Amino acid sequence: MVERQVKMDFGSRELKYQDVTGQKVILPFTCHGVSTLQQAGQERRAIARLAKTVKLATNTRSVVQMKLDAEDGTTGVFLPKPTSKRHLLIAPTVDTVKDGMVSVVVLNVEGRRVKLPAREALGTWIPTDADMEILSLNGELERDRVAKWVAALKKDDARPLQDEDKLDIVRRHRGKEAGVPAAREGECGAPH
Repeated sequence: MVERQVKMDFGSRELKYQDVTGQKVILPFTCHGVSTLQQAGQERRAIARLAKTVKLATNTRSVVQMKLDAEDGTTGVFLPKPTSKRHLLIAPTVDTVKDGMVSVVVLNVEGRRVKLPAREALGTWIPTDADMEILSLNGELERDRVAKWVAALKKDDARPLQDEDKLDIVRRHRGKEAGVPAAREGECGAPH
């Protein structure tokens, strides 16, 4: 192990070492009897790495495959990590794991080609809970649809939020972007 410079990272659950040719090898592992995404006392998350080397042409949009240690069929959110390659815009993505991989969109906005090496960690994948509802961007976020959705979620016996009296709900005029305040009926007054 010393000769190959083997490192076991229990935080990211990865075994890292140099092979005979000197190439870096990263192997994900799990602890016996504990799911990778549910380690005791830790948040459920997995490191997302490129499945293979990707060459990105200038000013292009590409879909890349990220390899991660999660069960097939699990839906989650990919969150990109800060990188020194500021000309690459990596989109936060909601996707379902298929064959241990998820698809992520990468934009190369600078006038040069870029080669992303295989196994490079580009972000974190966090599985969604079963009680989370994911809204798609195909018109479901229109003002009327969101109002109906919030009304359907509202409960008559809902407890007030902690420090609800200190909440500052900002209103915006029509024609500008609007946030959706989650407040009890009657507390915000009539709409403008």
